Amino acid sequence: AIKNTPGCFLPLASRILPYIGPVLNKPQQQPNGLVAGSLDLLTMLLKASVCDSIVQNAPTDVVKAAYDVCFDAIIRIVLESDDHSEMQNATECLASFVSGGRQELLFWGSDSGFTMRSLLDAASRLLDPDLESSGSLFVGSYILQLILHLPSQMGQHIQNLIVALVRRMQSASIEGLRSSLLLIFARLIHLSAPNVEQFINLLMTVPAEGYQNAFVYVMSEWTKQQGKFLAGEIQGAYQIKVTTSALALLLSTRHPELTNINVQGHLIKSISGITTRSKAKSAPDQWTIVPLPAKILALLADALIEIQEQVRDAEDEDSDWEEIHGDMDSDKDLLSSAAATPFGRSGYEHLEAMAKAYNENQEDEYEDNILSVTDPLNELNLANYLADFLLKFSQSDRQLFENLCQ
Repeated sequence: AIKNTPGCFLPLASRILPYIGPVLNKPQQQPNGLVAGSLDLLTMLLKASVCDSIVQNAPTDVVKAAYDVCFDAIIRIVLESDDHSEMQNATECLASFVSGGRQELLFWGSDSGFTMRSLLDAASRLLDPDLESSGSLFVGSYILQLILHLPSQMGQHIQNLIVALVRRMQSASIEGLRSSLLLIFARLIHLSAPNVEQFINLLMTVPAEGYQNAFVYVMSEWTKQQGKFLAGEIQGAYQIKVTTSALALLLSTRHPELTNINVQGHLIKSISGITTRSKAKSAPDQWTIVPLPAKILALLADALIEIQEQVRDAEDEDSDWEEIHGDMDSDKDLLSSAAATPFGRSGYEHLEAMAKAYNENQEDEYEDNILSVTDPLNELNLANYLADFLLKFSQSDRQLFENLCQ
C-alpha cells in the first residue's frame, strides 16, 4: 500500500535498504525467518522498480542502490544456504535484479566478468540435480531473465545450460519445477528461430537417462504437461503463449526426428475411486501412443478451441462465436473465423481475455508476470497466431496435414 502511494516509493526504499543490507550480509546471525522475509521485501521493491524501468526504458536508481547494498550477499545465500525459503526468495531477487538491471548490471561492480560468473554460479547451484527440488523451485524464472536480458553472454553457455536443465528436470520431484524448466526450452526454441532445426540437432546430442537423447525426453515430458498448461493448472497466459507457439515452430520444421518419436496420446483407461500407491502400481492409467507430430497438432487445436470457448464464455457467448459454432465441418472456415474478431483486438484486450480465460487473479497475475512483460512474446495474439499457422501448415502440405488429422 505504501509503495503504491504517489511519491512514497523512493523514500520507502531509502528507509528499507540500510536495514536489509546487514541482515543479508550476516544471514547466520539472524532470527529464524528474518532473512527470507527481508529477501521477500527486497523483491517487492525490485519488481516495483522493474515497472518503472519498463515505463522509462532504463534501469531505476533503486535497482542500482539495492545492487550496491545486497547483490553479493544474495549470491552467497544462493550458493551457501540450505534453507529452502531463503533460496527461493533469493532466486526471485536475482531474477528481479537481472530484469531491472539488464546489461548495465554487469558494469555496476568493479569486474563485469566476475558479476557474470556470479550469476552463472548461482544458476549452476540451483540446477544441481542433487539439490532438493524445493530449493530450486524458482530457478526457471531466473534462467528466463538471464537468456532474455543477457543473451550474448548466455549464448556461449547454451549447451552446458541444456545439459543442466535436462539433469535438473529428470531429478525434479515437484511438477511445477519441471514445467518452469520446460518453459525455458520453449523460449530457447523461439530464440533459435529461424534455425529451429539446429536447436533440435543440439538437443539430440545431449544425453538423458532412460531416453535415446534429450530431445526425446523433453518432448515426452512436454506433451504430457502441455494439457495442464492449457487447462490453467500450471503457470499462466504468458507461459501458454510461449509453449504453444514453440510447439508450432517445432512442427513447422518437419524435422525427420519428429516422426521417429512416439508420445503419450489420450487416456483410454483410468483408475476409478481413491488412488493409493499400490493401486496405481498394480493398475496404472492407460494411454494411447501416438507419433509426436500428431500429438503436437492435437495440442495446437486444443489450444485454439480452449481459447475460443473460454473467451466466448467470458464475453457471454458473443454472436461472432455463435456463427463459428454453427459450422465445424470446414477446417478452413473454422480457422479463418477464429482469426477474425474478437481476436483481432489490441494486445491489452487480448491479454485481459486470456487472464479471464485461465481464471487468474489480476493482482496475482501482475505480480507473477511483471518479469515477463518485457518479452516481445508477451504481446503475441495466440489465437491469431494459431489460426494463421494451421491454415499455412494445411496448405503447404495437405497430405501430411490430413494424415496427422487422422
